[in-house]
Amino acid sequence: MLPIMNQPCLLCSFCAWWVALGMAACSGLAEAPRFESLGIPVRVGGLMGCIVGPNGRGGEALFFNFNQLSGKLFLVQVDPENGEARQFNAPEGPGAWALVAGPDQRIYLGTWDGALILRFDPSHPERGIEVVGRPSQTEDYLWQYDMGKDDWLYACTYPQAKLVRFNPKSGAMEDLGRMHPTEMYARSLAVGPNGKVYVGIGTQRGDLVVFDPATKTHRSLLPDGLRGAPGWGTVGVSRRGDGQVYAEFGTNLMRLDDEIATRVQTAPERPPMTLRDGRQVTSFERGRFSLRDSRTGIVVERRFQYAGTGDRIFMVGNGPRGCVYGSTAMPLEVFRYDPRAGRTEHLGPMPGGEVYSMMEHRDKLYMCYYGGSIMNLYDPAKAFWRFGATPDSNPVSFGGVGDGHLRPRAMIQGPEGLIYIGSEPPYGELGGGLGVWDPKQNKTIENYRHVVTNQSIVSLAWEPKSGLIFGGSGNYGGGGSRSMEKEARFFAFDPRSRRKVFEASLAPGARNYPATATAGGNVLTTVGDKLFTFDPETMSVVATNTLPGTQVEISLGAYGDRLIGLTTRSVYAVNPRDGKVTELGSAPHRIDCGFAIESGAVYFGSGVELWRLLLN
Repeated sequence: MLPIMNQPCLLCSFCAWWVALGMAACSGLAEAPRFESLGIPVRVGGLMGCIVGPNGRGGEALFFNFNQLSGKLFLVQVDPENGEARQFNAPEGPGAWALVAGPDQRIYLGTWDGALILRFDPSHPERGIEVVGRPSQTEDYLWQYDMGKDDWLYACTYPQAKLVRFNPKSGAMEDLGRMHPTEMYARSLAVGPNGKVYVGIGTQRGDLVVFDPATKTHRSLLPDGLRGAPGWGTVGVSRRGDGQVYAEFGTNLMRLDDEIATRVQTAPERPPMTLRDGRQVTSFERGRFSLRDSRTGIVVERRFQYAGTGDRIFMVGNGPRGCVYGSTAMPLEVFRYDPRAGRTEHLGPMPGGEVYSMMEHRDKLYMCYYGGSIMNLYDPAKAFWRFGATPDSNPVSFGGVGDGHLRPRAMIQGPEGLIYIGSEPPYGELGGGLGVWDPKQNKTIENYRHVVTNQSIVSLAWEPKSGLIFGGSGNYGGGGSRSMEKEARFFAFDPRSRRKVFEASLAPGARNYPATATAGGNVLTTVGDKLFTFDPETMSVVATNTLPGTQVEISLGAYGDRLIGLTTRSVYAVNPRDGKVTELGSAPHRIDCGFAIESGAVYFGSGVELWRLLLN
């Protein structure tokens, strides 16, 4: 039999079609979307705290507690004599607020995202960090630990403001129940010399609670004149240098003597972190610490090494000189990517939790961060990063935007060169602020709260023809508050008359309008997987289209004669005249945040990595 290649092809027309299709695909006519990972910009980890504890060999060590929002927390044990370090990675939990050395010579951590008790035994480092358990099935956070006089380890929680405890000897765990009937945050605790546990409650109606381990009962200690006082949302408790527990509530300082709270003018400082030989830890940071000899006064700084796997990218935005800037979350680190050089640079830290919004202005970059909506200005022409409030700082910090601002989700260029900032309100409060920032004076010149009653402002866009600022709200307030409104609203604010001129619900039951943009004389805004095209002349929706997924916050903007947007799973383009949506590509990994368009590509964050999709 002759080989088949020498036989006449009965399907020659089909073969020709198949070859042509393959050649077309190779030539780019059927080219797949060009998604590209640009790597991990920041790998420093978020330092949550440091304590002195046993080293497992009869001596002492410093223990540094690091979070990784897109990974697992880790603990670094450091020799105070020489900085030699050993790193231990946790099997569960992205981070831990609670950290304490127990009476059993072990280190305990309390996580968020599960409220787990973790344990590390320095005498058996080969075991690593172990999961002890979850003392309450309803709680997500263990905020703080303190050791009781009864040898139980106590912790306060969120979101049901509970007190829980763990017995290191027996391994028993107990959920002691809510310390307040309605509040969400049991944010701080301290055990007094009498063995009673004092708990600070917030964030709407702050309270001070004492728990008696002998009777397993609790009650409020807050004086009648302070209970429910407006303007103060959370009580903080701490044990000071005299061994007594003190409570702070707004401007009020109280000493707690058994179950009596007495107002005082001053209190001792919190006890310093001290080694057995009297040396004090005067400062600690990622990768370094300082020790002061109390006898000689000599301060010695030492450094140590550790390895982070990457810090979660919280937002990405356009910046000066054609560069893409971004911020990581807890820790707040700022980075930039230069598309022309193909290079990423980790610029440095700022003291907040994360940058919520950024905007280029005259070759500089405004960045506004949580908490407090703190406004900062970075000048890339200066070849250094030194955060501060003095003129020689870079970035230079100008302080908070104003009342009603905690999380500055939206920041845009408005009329007359002014900058408009929309925010979520502080903890325990409703009604976010709309601030007007003057870049010539670098200060807030106008501020409006409750533009949408009891709601946050989460997206903004300026429509030049009408002169109006359009925006979307979120029907929620600050942490620990409870929503009073059933649905988010779409609104228009007139900068000339300084008042809201339109408000409506475009999507019944909507939680928020996470992205709003203007183009072609229309305003486009999103709710979930819906895109609304809004006509500013008729003040009505003229088209509703479906997006290829759920919209990502602040991730919709102009690119030529169309808009580009992000959902959690794809990149899409929009014709601004009719709102018709075209999916440009399905991302290989979840899209967590955006958003920058630069040099023919759209940039976004996925976990710890910076990604882009080439648009041209």
